[in-house]
Amino acid sequence: MGHFADYASKRLGVRLPEEYAGFMENYGKRLSEDPIHKKSWLGGLGSPDFVIGTTLAFRSSIPKFSMENVVIGYVGVKTIIVNKAYEEIDEYLMLNTRDGSILAVDSFGATNRLAASFEEWVGPELFRARLREKYTSNLTVIVFDDELKAEEARLKLLKLQRSGFIDLEDAVVVVKEADGRVRYHQMHRPARKGGFAGSITGLIVGSILLSPLIGAVLGAVTGAVSASLTDVGVDDQFMKDLSEEFKPGSSALFTLVRRADPERVAEECFGFGGKVLMNSVSREREALIQAYLDGTAEGIEKKQ
Repeated sequence: MGHFADYASKRLGVRLPEEYAGFMENYGKRLSEDPIHKKSWLGGLGSPDFVIGTTLAFRSSIPKFSMENVVIGYVGVKTIIVNKAYEEIDEYLMLNTRDGSILAVDSFGATNRLAASFEEWVGPELFRARLREKYTSNLTVIVFDDELKAEEARLKLLKLQRSGFIDLEDAVVVVKEADGRVRYHQMHRPARKGGFAGSITGLIVGSILLSPLIGAVLGAVTGAVSASLTDVGVDDQFMKDLSEEFKPGSSALFTLVRRADPERVAEECFGFGGKVLMNSVSREREALIQAYLDGTAEGIEKKQ
């Protein structure tokens, strides 16, 4: 791939923010050359050739498209109203090289700010991608404001498992007591290694809990997840690192789900409360789970 920052500078006449340039040096070869029609490894991000070609296409087709903007990926299709009729148009991911912000931009040039920096935007996406490589099951972490709620939630899931509505690989309750001590309650206790060692810890805590991320993490995280898919259950070191950031008097439920009946699980957990810290599938899945916990998901709400 060569030095992508130099390549972009020559072709586009812009200087890329260091965090994005470093990310592309490490991961550019894994990204799709056509994220519009082929799912990309990470969040719709495109390969170097996609970035150059799509940015030049935007510049030639949209007169007011700023030279400081670089199109780095594809978001999807959105619906707008044109002459009182609904019309679907493509929406892309754009990097503003002047202030480093990330925006969604449609094919008419209309923008919507998504994050203050590439680092802020990519942190959770990169972490999900690494989780999907580590776990074959779907990992979800939900935190509660009291010490008992997570265990109550786990009992609901175990009941669903006995009825055949969910297949749990693991369901771990972490309780952080008022004095700061942490207790773990696990389904089983196999011997397993900590796969999230070293530099990825900063990415985990920073991206999930919205703390500032360290720039070097994006480069150092390459290969940091030395995961063994023969290990069973949620990674112990991951739970330990994350629980250090929990507030005293809180609890959390870590689940690994092989398969589930989504509607039945949603009905059981509707309005239960809690905050979804992360889900290994997608931002959209996180939002959907949160809506069920908040009791605001329309499909389930109408059945109550």
